Amino acid sequence: MIDPGETGGVVTSERSFDDYVASVLTGQISAPAAFVGERIAELFPGSAVLIYGSGISVSADEDPTAVMFDYYVIAPSYQRAFPGRIERWAAQALPPNVYYFETPSPMGVLRAKYAVLSADHFEKLVSRKTFHSYFWARFAQPSRIVSAPSEMQRRILNGVKTAARTFLSNARGLAAGEADWRAIWLAGMNASYRAELRAESGGRAEKLVESYGRWPQRLAEYALADAGAEPPSRASGFAWRLRAIQGGFLSVARLLKATATFHGGIDYIAWKIQRHTGIDLQVKPWERRLPLIAAPVVALRYYRMRGARR
Repeated sequence: MIDPGETGGVVTSERSFDDYVASVLTGQISAPAAFVGERIAELFPGSAVLIYGSGISVSADEDPTAVMFDYYVIAPSYQRAFPGRIERWAAQALPPNVYYFETPSPMGVLRAKYAVLSADHFEKLVSRKTFHSYFWARFAQPSRIVSAPSEMQRRILNGVKTAARTFLSNARGLAAGEADWRAIWLAGMNASYRAELRAESGGRAEKLVESYGRWPQRLAEYALADAGAEPPSRASGFAWRLRAIQGGFLSVARLLKATATFHGGIDYIAWKIQRHTGIDLQVKPWERRLPLIAAPVVALRYYRMRGARR
């Protein structure tokens, strides 16, 4: 992942930290990532759309139709984002609401998942007001703004800075001794994986930190500047163990919630199966309308089609 704010050195007075973060947030993204993000932005006027994850830097020789792009929509309010009360309640009670999206393009059919937060909720979730790491660990990592009104850009910039402070201050106590920025980042990312019950490979965090360029060091210089010689809290490890316990309940709750709010989930599963096995499940219109009822029907069809190929 390219760091567009790379200048080879610490944050200087000539280029403020805000300028650096803004340069990364508004950095270049791949053409297919921009195309999908702009289509999603059309669904949420006045909102910001951010892309995160590996989809930011899809290379020209990769097939974008084989990529699942990941986005966040930061809306002015849940009232603006969702016409229905149930969706608004679900977003507020157990954020975020997650949706599947696909769109035709000159490059083929492109697919994405996007999550929706209100701006006020986003600001709370990346701050120390929120105990679990799900949001502040995610937004401390690099993302790109695909589209955003100027006022929303300012709120996202401040939110990213807040996420960095929250993440790194909580991660600092996990790194042994006089740990450097890299050790703190690795400790925090690995702890956040455990807190989300994510089965990441042992070297996943190292590869990501390496791919982020100067971003981790610059955020650490900013976020930990006030820590000085103050020793990390001894309660940090205990807090992360509590987050892992909490994360188990949250993961199950989000999975159950997704059966109702992850629109297009049947199409997403069918696409994944076709991508990995070549089996085209040919989802029917009624199955899209009633995904809970259709799930066992689609599963049975898959097993029959798989058996017929053997």
